[in-house]
Amino acid sequence: MSPLSIIICILGLGILAAVHELGHFIVARLLKIKVYELSIFVGPKLFSWKRNDIEYYIRMIPLGAYVRFSDIDEETGELLDDNPENLINQARWKRLLVSLAGPFMNVVLGVIIFMICFSNFGFLALHQDVIVPGTQVASTRIESGDTILKMNGQKVFCQMDLSYYLSQVSNVDSIELEMKSAKTGEKYEVQLVPEITDQYMLGITHYADLDENGGWKVTYVDPQQNNGNPMIKEGDSILSVNDVAVSSDEITNVVRESGGQPLTIKLIRDGQEETIEMKAIMVKSSNLRGIYLQDGKGFMECFREALVFPISFVRISIDSLAQVFAGKVPAYDVVSGPVGIASVVSEVVDAPKVESSEKTEMLLILAGGISTGLAFTNMLPIPGLDGNAIVLTVVEMVRGKKLSRKAEQIINVIGFIAIISLVIFALVSDIMRLTR
Repeated sequence: MSPLSIIICILGLGILAAVHELGHFIVARLLKIKVYELSIFVGPKLFSWKRNDIEYYIRMIPLGAYVRFSDIDEETGELLDDNPENLINQARWKRLLVSLAGPFMNVVLGVIIFMICFSNFGFLALHQDVIVPGTQVASTRIESGDTILKMNGQKVFCQMDLSYYLSQVSNVDSIELEMKSAKTGEKYEVQLVPEITDQYMLGITHYADLDENGGWKVTYVDPQQNNGNPMIKEGDSILSVNDVAVSSDEITNVVRESGGQPLTIKLIRDGQEETIEMKAIMVKSSNLRGIYLQDGKGFMECFREALVFPISFVRISIDSLAQVFAGKVPAYDVVSGPVGIASVVSEVVDAPKVESSEKTEMLLILAGGISTGLAFTNMLPIPGLDGNAIVLTVVEMVRGKKLSRKAEQIINVIGFIAIISLVIFALVSDIMRLTR
């Protein structure tokens, strides 16, 4: 992990936190609620000034920010809330708006980041591009320009939705699409049915682009590889198979035509070149789906994409978490804490043979996603997060009176346990991801 990636990660998270707190600050000021202090970042102060009876601070460490809505007793250090202008003494609807403002600002920032990214680097719209002969799409009534509306009954808002839903089904499974004709506006349904064949394959997945060694960087290994005794490991860089470089157009045929005979594979593992022998595995394969999307065009389509992207991000996050708790996927594939985020940033920043423009695009997408994720996380009903204040305020509005002190204490204890568990959960997930 390079110093540059660490700096980018810390600064980025600090800015996202500062924007979040600015949301609380701006709405409080608009509602004439007393604000005592706005601090951008944390730690020792770099600059400070006072205006309209508000203390402003720019601090040294870009790991957060905060707004103080209570006065402090200089002798005891206790918070004083006897001022009727303080947030705690305001009407419930005002307190609710202030609590909602932080997450809302993160969503707005996410939309702005996605707009900048899509307008400069482009995006894929949900319109079918060319129809390629031999694919599953080619055997249906789908025409170029038709729009994808649903997949297997689930609404598709953007390309991220489609990619996620496709990842949840096997390539040998049929899928149903609801489409809208570009010519007539008619909605219709089609089924993409794969043509299944048995083929020999290595039983791995790898990054599409060649790595710094000119090889395939392995990201997954099928447990059934080599008759249940996998020889290839995640992180290996495969250079050649039977002396045919993986960059060659013939590499696929070399594996498929092996007939179950041992293959000689050259790879780099832990910085050392090794040669292993293993057998390919017989797997069921299918012809390509043939879902190729057109590039998005125009400001309005770009704006719409930026608006729905955060919605899809949250939907997929909720669905992924549900799969974790259902035991369908490991937590380290879904949950990330600060260490995990830093690791992803490092992979992008330090990636070799990747153009700076592509790195910028990936970092913008990541920043927009984290901003949206920060909004979603802060809406959880856990003490210390905005969601807790929102839920308590809504309960007060429904009951017409405040919760008892004892009830609030019970909620705070439960919430404290929940947030500690969440932090541990995220850290363990980060460690498992880095050590697997």
